[in-house]
Amino acid sequence: MNSIRVVSLMAVIAGVLAAHAAEPADSLKLIPPWTAVTAKSSKAGVEVGVWGRTQKFNSALPSSIVTAAGEILAAPIRLVGQVSGKPIEWKRGGSFLFSTDKNAAVVSGWQAGDDLIVDTTTRIEFDGVMRVDLVVLPQRKVSPKVERLWLEVPLKRSRASLYHYWPGSWGGAKNSGALPEAGLTLAFKPFVWLGWEDGGLGWFTESDKGWQPQDPKQPIEVVVSGDQTVLRLHLLDSPPPRLPVTYTLGFQATPVKPWAKNFHEWRVWHGGAYGIESTPLKADTKKLDYGETYLAGKDSASHKPNTKKTILDRAAELGVKTIVFHEHWTPYQNYPVTSQEAELKKLVTACHRRGIKLLPYYGYEFSSLAPEWGEMSDEVLVKTTAGGYTGGYYRGPDQRDYIVCYNSRWRDILLHGIERSLVRYGYDGVYLDGTTEPWACANEKHGCGYRGTNGVLHATYPIFAVRRLMHGLAAAIHPCGGLVNPHQSTCCVTPTLGYADSYWDGEQFEGGQLSTNVIQQLPLAAFRAEFMGRNYGVPAEFLVYERPPQWTFDHALAFTMLHDVRVRPGGGTAALEKMAPIWNVMTRFGVSRAEWHPYWETHPLATAATDTVKTSLYLAGKAKPRRALLVVSNLSLKDEPSASLSLDLKRLGLRETGLKAKDALTGQTLSLQAGRLTLPLPPMRMRMVWIE
Repeated sequence: MNSIRVVSLMAVIAGVLAAHAAEPADSLKLIPPWTAVTAKSSKAGVEVGVWGRTQKFNSALPSSIVTAAGEILAAPIRLVGQVSGKPIEWKRGGSFLFSTDKNAAVVSGWQAGDDLIVDTTTRIEFDGVMRVDLVVLPQRKVSPKVERLWLEVPLKRSRASLYHYWPGSWGGAKNSGALPEAGLTLAFKPFVWLGWEDGGLGWFTESDKGWQPQDPKQPIEVVVSGDQTVLRLHLLDSPPPRLPVTYTLGFQATPVKPWAKNFHEWRVWHGGAYGIESTPLKADTKKLDYGETYLAGKDSASHKPNTKKTILDRAAELGVKTIVFHEHWTPYQNYPVTSQEAELKKLVTACHRRGIKLLPYYGYEFSSLAPEWGEMSDEVLVKTTAGGYTGGYYRGPDQRDYIVCYNSRWRDILLHGIERSLVRYGYDGVYLDGTTEPWACANEKHGCGYRGTNGVLHATYPIFAVRRLMHGLAAAIHPCGGLVNPHQSTCCVTPTLGYADSYWDGEQFEGGQLSTNVIQQLPLAAFRAEFMGRNYGVPAEFLVYERPPQWTFDHALAFTMLHDVRVRPGGGTAALEKMAPIWNVMTRFGVSRAEWHPYWETHPLATAATDTVKTSLYLAGKAKPRRALLVVSNLSLKDEPSASLSLDLKRLGLRETGLKAKDALTGQTLSLQAGRLTLPLPPMRMRMVWIE
């Protein structure tokens, strides 16, 4: 790297620190697609509105949360427990609107009894994040003994059928799924989400500082009882050393923003590399399962190699609209400057000429080869409680890359480096690897970690700092029409993920776990909770590590397409050749403007003769007769080579006579008689059926 570029980034460091020295921690500014915060006070309390959601307060904690057009709470969020041998009794309380503008509203609340006072400051930001700073203190002339204090969040059971928490475990989907009848008991988790396919409520905190659970391995419970599902947090199961005690926690109802209807047209391919705009495509005939032959790199008339066609040309022909360029675009991992500036600008220009966006890689690491390593590595890296670094990914040129903490000054240095890089190189957004994850950190040099009463160091999770980074990226990239596209696995922490345009999930199965009994390893409910995105308001794509013949791209499509989720092609062009026809069908049908009806609807429009066959569908056309595009998947692991469906033609709005069905990918005519559709369908395969 030449000295001019290094000095350029070092200058950013000084500028960032100076510009942000006086910036308050609560200064996130309103950005699209969210709308301005609204707030009003009345005798009944305070009501704060953000896009798609309403929060009400008449005491210290929220009494009502409306999302997805319905109330999610079964009762007000509450503090319960025991003080000096008696159940805590709150005799009075209230709230008032302290301040409000388009970015946020601040609500002050309190509740009190004979022994205790609870004061809260709740900041509701435009994206629906509610940060609650809660202090518990004694009444005047009283020395209460707080023997138990639990925070309980009572949810309507009908709105809490699914769960997700983070951190999860690699190799499976245990941190997501259908909520068991027996509920859940969890070790400390900084993020827990409970909800259903269309919405829910996330709770989060950065640390367990001040928590004293009776069982340190089970400080969090989810209790299912009657028509309620209660999230219970064991803040205190024994008297604290002293009062007052303070807790900072948060809530965010989901979905967090409007659903991006055009996400089907982003057409992302992981295939970026220097030279793809000039490298001839090798002749490669691919015969796909759909019965179509693609003659990649051959002239359609002569079938001779076409040396003028490049890899980038073929990607454009197949409909790619977005290309991800992994970490080797820059010699330093997760760095906003490259030593191959001319090559990058050439690639950007070539992509733009073909109507393609280019997203370079950024991530969660700090390189030992980076010029800033010597100055700040010990200050900005994630540290364990024992003082060690985490990560240590190896890449060329020879370097080791350790996890960096975005609660450090590297957050703003990187953010403003990316802002300058966007202008300098002209690319169209960022692909983020693990960047949305608030990694556990105990590096006291930048404010992470805390010391317990015994002096022992504990890790914290910098959710608010990562949130600030993600907000800054969205604010910089979206006005230019670019995309913020993170990859994460097991981590749908919505306060950070909500600023992404879409996410890519599934690397936790890289060990081939899905090659044996995929339904057991990844139950459909777990897919709906973590890998679908509609419950969060952020579209998703799925990452596939093939283990043929047991687990392939085609097997994954049978799973994902039922959930309006595509498998993202990567590597060479083979997966791209397979995905392109599906993209094209969805575009021709107009799924971005169509109604979507998933297989789990209470009154489905299409029902199969067996439970192992599932159908989700898109309906297009405002006036009758309409047209339908069905995704029919055979999820049986046995040899059941066909599927039979009954269609409710009247409710679908389809004509009852003259109706035709065809395979949308091959054009094959399918049997459709009197609303009954029959089609060949091998196990763990899907077919797209066009009916009109």
